[in-house]
Amino acid sequence: MFVGAAHFARSVVKAPKNLAVAETAIRSLSTTRPHTQKKGADRTQSTAFTKKEGGSSGSGKKLRSGTATSVNLLNANPTYYIEPARIQLATLNANTANDSHVNKFVQIDDALLQSIGKGHFPGTLGRDFKLFGRPALLYRRITQQLVDRLTGAPEQRATVIDGKNGSGKSAELMKLAAVAAAKGHIVVYAHSTLPWVNSSRPYAPANEGSLFVQHELTLELLKSVLMLSKEALARVALGREVVLGKKTLTAEQTLADLVSFGIYTPSLAHDALDQLLTVASAQTQVPLLVALDNVNTLWCNTAYRDQQDAVLPAERLRLVRAFLPFFDGSRAISSGLAVGATSYSEVRFMPRDLKERLNPPPMVPLANPDVASDPKVTRPLTDVPFDVVKVDRMTAQEAWALMAFYHKTNVVSMPVTESLVAQKWVVADGNPRQIFGSVTSYF
Repeated sequence: MFVGAAHFARSVVKAPKNLAVAETAIRSLSTTRPHTQKKGADRTQSTAFTKKEGGSSGSGKKLRSGTATSVNLLNANPTYYIEPARIQLATLNANTANDSHVNKFVQIDDALLQSIGKGHFPGTLGRDFKLFGRPALLYRRITQQLVDRLTGAPEQRATVIDGKNGSGKSAELMKLAAVAAAKGHIVVYAHSTLPWVNSSRPYAPANEGSLFVQHELTLELLKSVLMLSKEALARVALGREVVLGKKTLTAEQTLADLVSFGIYTPSLAHDALDQLLTVASAQTQVPLLVALDNVNTLWCNTAYRDQQDAVLPAERLRLVRAFLPFFDGSRAISSGLAVGATSYSEVRFMPRDLKERLNPPPMVPLANPDVASDPKVTRPLTDVPFDVVKVDRMTAQEAWALMAFYHKTNVVSMPVTESLVAQKWVVADGNPRQIFGSVTSYF
């Protein structure tokens, strides 16, 4: 009987001779017959290749697979590349975000994609969508667990999605934002906070205090919020007068009016964002979702510098300071959820203290009370002001659904068999990014 991916991580990965056991487990999960080989070139791996810029095909330049660079389909070799098949997928919304769609691929709604902007998908999702021919993601069991938190207890603690690189953290955050928007929630979704701290965007000292402003980034965020949640914003009245510069918004005006004013007056974009988060987090009429990818940047030292050429900690950026209270426990959302996803791809923006707290070393209990009370005996700190949800390795069912979808969309042309899925799953230790890399590499 199949006993789960965690068991195979211990028993199969370290013992390749037990691959047959994994094949048996995969075989017991398959509900359809293996796909048959399509006519055409005899491919054993995926096929979207691009040439290095410059030079002709005979210049000795190496071809690179889709795992190393973004895929330019205009340069794809027709011998190896087949256009993605047109298949029908359910759109991820309030009606499809349920147990019946677990281990099935769903399509992301256009409203969320437009709010993000073309070419600004988090991580490597843009490359995946281009290969698939559509913005599609696997609805996993952990996706359902996160969706359940959207309607959880009032004033619940923030949630941070953590896991290894390639485990699917950004994908889970995107799916959660799509579901919340479809449910009519107010969604403040930042698909990446790296530009907030990596000195790639303009910043300037604030008029007062030691803070720094980033009007351009804040303006883009407000535009995204309005595009994604315009109807939800229009349902929430301010409830009090709000003064922005020389403009006074009445208590009867809505959050949509507030955000629109911030967009049309970029110099007051920060003020508008602060008021939006204050009002939206306090009311209970419409739930609020605050979703930040690369949330670890809120506690890092940035690549910016102040007037004395000293490194700026993230908390001195006004944009960061607007969201930090949701994740340090100092501000609660009356109805809704604050959720973030970590990233380990930019090591300099992952604070060491936060990393150790999220991934503490194994510890044994101190049975001796004298030792336990000794102040010289230190233990790693593990307390954090938010709930941590770990994105673990894929299950066998999820790996099967992943490989079957790759075949349907012509990412791979080989038949999807129990042996193939078991091999890819075990070698990649259930990591979806590594599974994707193994089937899109050319041998």
